[in-house]
Amino acid sequence: MSRIEPSAVWALHENTSFQPLGDGEGGVLLDTVSGQLFTCNDTTAAFLSTVDGTRNFAGILTELETVFDVDADMLRDDMSELANHLASEGLIVRVDK
Repeated sequence: MSRIEPSAVWALHENTSFQPLGDGEGGVLLDTVSGQLFTCNDTTAAFLSTVDGTRNFAGILTELETVFDVDADMLRDDMSELANHLASEGLIVRVDK
């Protein structure tokens, strides 16, 4: 797993639609081209709610630190792994600023 740089900015891929299901209920991701539907847990939903194409990874982590009671290093490592996985699936993309 590679760590995400703090300055990296992420956005949903243009063919990805995300809908949170409610407070702590997770969410769903839809690849609008393939029609593939993904369900996600509340951690992934919280992450995706912060992926807006303008906030950098450091800002995402700062936001998530208010949501989850977890060590900052563990949060960074877990969110790096999640971002890498979502990017490998083509659901999020890095935005060059």
